[in-house]
Amino acid sequence: MAPKLSIEIILTICKDAAQPTFSQREKYDIKNPYSTALSLCLVSRLVRRVILPDFLRTILLRRRHSVQKFANALLMQKAYAEKKSDLFFDYTSAVQRMWISDAFDYFVYAEARLENQDSPVFWHARYLFSNRDEARERNISVLLPVILAATELAVDRRHLRYIMHSVQDAWSSRTDLNVGGHSSFPGNTKNLTIIRQAQDVVSIYDHVITFVFLASIPHLTHLIDLAEDSHDFRSISCGLTLPETTEFFLRDDIWNSMKSLETLSVVYPHLPPLHDLESISYAAYATRGIDLHVERFTMSVTLFNQHRNSFPWGPPWFPVTDPGNKRIQSDGVFFEVTRDKTYFSQYFCSWDKAWACGLTDG
Repeated sequence: MAPKLSIEIILTICKDAAQPTFSQREKYDIKNPYSTALSLCLVSRLVRRVILPDFLRTILLRRRHSVQKFANALLMQKAYAEKKSDLFFDYTSAVQRMWISDAFDYFVYAEARLENQDSPVFWHARYLFSNRDEARERNISVLLPVILAATELAVDRRHLRYIMHSVQDAWSSRTDLNVGGHSSFPGNTKNLTIIRQAQDVVSIYDHVITFVFLASIPHLTHLIDLAEDSHDFRSISCGLTLPETTEFFLRDDIWNSMKSLETLSVVYPHLPPLHDLESISYAAYATRGIDLHVERFTMSVTLFNQHRNSFPWGPPWFPVTDPGNKRIQSDGVFFEVTRDKTYFSQYFCSWDKAWACGLTDG
């Protein structure tokens, strides 16, 4: 008779198997990085309780229905808590990193539009996407305690708008935003990552002078729009041109709210010269996707404020940097190229894998 494995060994195996594989080469629509963990949660309550903390550490909500499903899961946990059920699990204590963006949905419909630009189905879908604001607001309201508990938040500008206003309304009325027993503003965000997408034209700026959600965040990261800006940043990678100051950083209603901001970063793919055909296929990058290193340019806010409207980004401060190296300037600027690569596709929203693997972190 074969020896039986102890419960401790079985739980260790389950915990290891449940780790989401964000670095996989397959598209997430083919292989969900959470699929194994979701299956293991059905094995037993004990297995579920053991794997949930690691399973929930990084949450990717990259489709509209993903946000809705996660909101439903939180409402279910609330019901479990009220019934004092053994199935209750406190998500706010487990989630450390959270990605919220439905930009991929727009790329899916954009691909369909290429096949039939005049399709009424496409235009109707786009209309629905832009006018379901009430559902989005409700979902963000449900997610708010978890959002505030996460130390790393990546969000597109559309969802950031709803988060800021939801926090503002709750804080103004002192609705319960309690996270971890704090009596002051409970935001725990250390790094706010802005996912810039050309499709997002909704303004997040209005009469509010200071957004309380932004006031305590020490680091801001900007992920470039791959479809719009990749070629410009390829020239920057080669040391040929300077990047423009991102418009988002200079909006006074955002900038003035970030009273605790210490550093800010711009992150973009490490693209070799266009003529270097042996190292990269730009046709593959545009459509199928390829593996690339990530470049990160970070500066102190003190230095940035000295050159508010004419910041001398990038070269000539930094010569071309090889993967795995970091160059640090004494005046509050550093530039690095990651040692590891991740999957990028220029015309599809593919920042999520780089972010989930920590390659965009400052």
